[in-house]
Amino acid sequence: MGGAIPATEVIHAIALPFFVDNAGKRVRDSETEMRKVCQLLFVAACGLCTSQVASAGAQAAHGADPALAWTTFQDPFEKAFTVEAPQGWTVRGGLFRMGYSDERPMVDMTSPDGRVSVRLGDVSIPVFTAPSQYHAREGEVYDLGAQAQLVVARYRTGPEFAALYARGRFAQVCRNPAADAGNVDLVVPDYLPLDAGGHTSTGQIAYRCASGSIAFAFARTAAQGALWETPTLGSFMAPADRVAVARAVLLHCARSFHLSPAWLAYQKKMDAYALDYQRARQQQRRDDIGRQVQQFESQMAAMRSQVDAFRRHQDAQAAQVTGFTQALRGVTPTLDPMTGETREVWTGPNANYWSNSTGGVVNSNSAPGPGWRQLQVTSPN
Repeated sequence: MGGAIPATEVIHAIALPFFVDNAGKRVRDSETEMRKVCQLLFVAACGLCTSQVASAGAQAAHGADPALAWTTFQDPFEKAFTVEAPQGWTVRGGLFRMGYSDERPMVDMTSPDGRVSVRLGDVSIPVFTAPSQYHAREGEVYDLGAQAQLVVARYRTGPEFAALYARGRFAQVCRNPAADAGNVDLVVPDYLPLDAGGHTSTGQIAYRCASGSIAFAFARTAAQGALWETPTLGSFMAPADRVAVARAVLLHCARSFHLSPAWLAYQKKMDAYALDYQRARQQQRRDDIGRQVQQFESQMAAMRSQVDAFRRHQDAQAAQVTGFTQALRGVTPTLDPMTGETREVWTGPNANYWSNSTGGVVNSNSAPGPGWRQLQVTSPN
């Protein structure tokens, strides 16, 4: 982010909910409180713009597997960053822009034989805002138009988020996961700038799948007031005998991640555009910047189409966004094979879900008794 923005300017940068007084008029909350929330969101949504990643290049050679050769991958959309990836691997991703101040970097790498999958960042994960009187439901999208797309969710610590994320990321490819204590020592370096304020938490989780493969996720969550994000997120899935390679690739990718100074300067301009956009949006005078808004929103529509295409190419990961939202809400999608009814049930610790003629549902490894039929767990819908 560039130079200091006057508080009165920041107030107009974000579309915040209005409050209703006793007479039924829509009024804003106190300027002090509004300034506080606006500043938090501006920092959270623009976390990429705050500073350069310190010493990423100097650490690039550490933790690399000697059997791997590396090649440079550059963000194909805005040339926002470069990162080193294994030579010969399939590499997808880039800087996915969902709004003026909503940029989501991701690098997804797959080994030539398709058995090792490593990911840094994730386009599916937005900035979150805690539930409030006006946005109380977890999983709800808090739409700030062309500036950002937030999701309502209570704050999760690093360990909590890693568990939720792993469930959504690996749900379709890791059957009957069991905790794997031997692979939770990996700490992914921070590859994006961290804001000095607020508090952060890190955590990781590892599973051994029925296939024998290991699934791993690491997350750092960072919160300021009602807003929180995941500035550091890394994951992999690999056969047990290839875990060392997956770990080395994830570490090397994080350490070699480098933001472009030219892109940082460009992002400062985007943040300035965001201020103009939100002023006009709040005052219902979008015609003031109509041509600029139309052009940008067209670009956002194209980017979201690219994101949709990327997800379709991810095969088993195509329903990841819905799966992650369902994990946030603590529900599991099921199908009743007798009636054809689809329903979400509260997620339980056991493997199976059973229903009876009255519509009751029990989470149990075996049938609770006569008259109970097993529900099929389905992919996120």
